[in-house]
Order: sequence, then structure tokens, then C-alpha cells
Amino acid sequence: MFKRALSLAALTACVSLATASHATEIVMTSEVATTHWKTQYMQTFADRVAERTNGAVKAKLFAGGQLYNDQDAIAALGTGAVHMVWPVTVRVESIDPRAGVVNLPFAISDKQMENACFKSGVTKLISSYVEPRNLQVLDFLRTADLFFIFRDKNVKTQEDLNGTKIRVTGGRVFQDMMRNLGVSPVSMAASEMSTALAQGAIDGIFTSPAGWAEMIGMTGKYAWHVPGLSVSTYAVVVDKGWLEGLPEDHRKAIVETIAEIGEHQWKEAIAADEKLIKKMVDAGATFNLADDASIKRLQASIAGSLKGFSDRYPEAVDQLAKLRNECGVN
Repeated sequence: MFKRALSLAALTACVSLATASHATEIVMTSEVATTHWKTQYMQTFADRVAERTNGAVKAKLFAGGQLYNDQDAIAALGTGAVHMVWPVTVRVESIDPRAGVVNLPFAISDKQMENACFKSGVTKLISSYVEPRNLQVLDFLRTADLFFIFRDKNVKTQEDLNGTKIRVTGGRVFQDMMRNLGVSPVSMAASEMSTALAQGAIDGIFTSPAGWAEMIGMTGKYAWHVPGLSVSTYAVVVDKGWLEGLPEDHRKAIVETIAEIGEHQWKEAIAADEKLIKKMVDAGATFNLADDASIKRLQASIAGSLKGFSDRYPEAVDQLAKLRNECGVN
């Protein structure tokens, strides 16, 4: 019996060692705080993938820029220091500028991204641009459908934008678009925009519902929303070589968990934005929504500002257009 007990103990130890040797550690970074919804989704991913694999896959999350900001984390993918990062998609353009096709005005909409065919196709398209760098895009998460906020101007049409100074984020294409709308784009830190609006240094801000409700408040009493003008996203980017080198069950758990989160996050983000907009309207703010005719006129107005990108990367624009047709979301 003593020998049998020793044999059982030895077998248990061997199994434990084998499990440990096949354990997978994921180093994830986030430049935003632990309280930010993106970091909370990353923690949800870590918890679910650990549960799914009975603890065999463990994700270590470094939030608040403890390890890297998102741009540096992307650069560190492939070194072994970082395995996964969820940056704003505009940062992926530093890897391949063609990825900027999803950041163009009216490039994607909520309705399109809720179509499984289109969202999957967009993910594969952008991933194909970064895969030569040994990276992979697993999914996209919704940040917000941005809109205009004004202090004392009740904007209802494109013409109402003429001569306004608006704080915006984004690169050259986006600023050119604003100029085509008669707007003078102003760059400034998010921490300064509410004060600048209150003091009249700027007329308005192009921001998210969270930015409106949580940072600007009733200083920006009027909102004008053009659906789809700028749907901002986070991309889930991983070290492709590392992912492919994992045991099949671990790789499957990671990919499927991201897919599950991505499937419901988009709708949850829309619901959260609607709640914040309602909060502002209930407090006395005005929220104007552009109608279809206004949207079409605005699309025609900004066509010229998109020509530079189209001329440089025509295949990216064509591939996205083809995807819309194939998935029936034109």
C-alpha cells in the first residue's frame, strides 16, 4: 500500500508538471485605467479564457500604461514582452497605412458592423495588411459614433457648421473633411476642451456620448449627430507567431472568447451611448439627428477630402466596397 501511495503521488506530480509545462501566459497591456470600459472588457476576456481552460491559460493585464502605452505595445508585439493589445484602430495605421480605410468618414456604420458577414470580412481585411508583420487582428470593438457638441449654437444642418471652430481628433484626411464642411479644426488635449468651450476659445467639440456626458456636460448644450460619419473602434491585435504556436485548445479558447465578447460588445456600446444621450437630453440638452437627405449631401461634400487616400490606396477602398456588396450592407 505504501508503494502504491508513492506511485500515485509520483503520477500526480508528473501530471502537475505536464500541465504547468503546457500552461499559456498572455501578457496584455492597456494605456487606459482599470476603470475604463475597455480595460474591464480585457479583464473579462482574461477571466473567461481562464475559466474555459481550467486555468491553463492565464492572462496578465497591465493597465494604465504600467508596461507600455498602446502604440509602444504594438511595436513590442513579436518580442515576447507583449502578446495582445487592444489599441484604437487609428494606431494600426502605423503598421500599414491601408488599415486607415476603416477610419475614413462613413467607412463603416453600426448597422454594417452588426452584420456578421461584414464585420468578419473587415476583420480579415485589416488583418491581411498587418499579417506580413507577424501580427493578427482578431476582432473590432466599438468605441463610439462621434458627433458635434456646441455651447450655444443649435446646429441642425451642414450649413450651420460654416465658420465654426471645432476641436477634433484624427489625421490629415479627417481635418480636410472638416474644412470641406466649413469648419476650422482645432487640435487640443481632451483635458483642455471643456474649458476652451466654456471660455469661447472654440465653438464646439467633435466627441463621443461619454465625452459629452462625462467631460463636457451642459457646457455643450447642443448636439448634432450625423450617423456613421465617424464610428471609432478598438482593434484586438495579437502576436500571430505566438498565437499559432500555442496548443490548439488554448488557441481556440483565446479566439472564441474574443469572438464572443465582440459579438455582444457592439450592441452593449450602442445601448450605453443611448443611455448617456438620454441623460443629457433629460438634463435639458438638445440632440439633433441628421436625416438621410442631409447625410447624402454631406457625403458628397466630403468626397474630395477622401480622394488623397483613394489615390494612394485604391485597392483598400475597392476591397471595402466589394465587401459591402458581398454582405448586402451598401
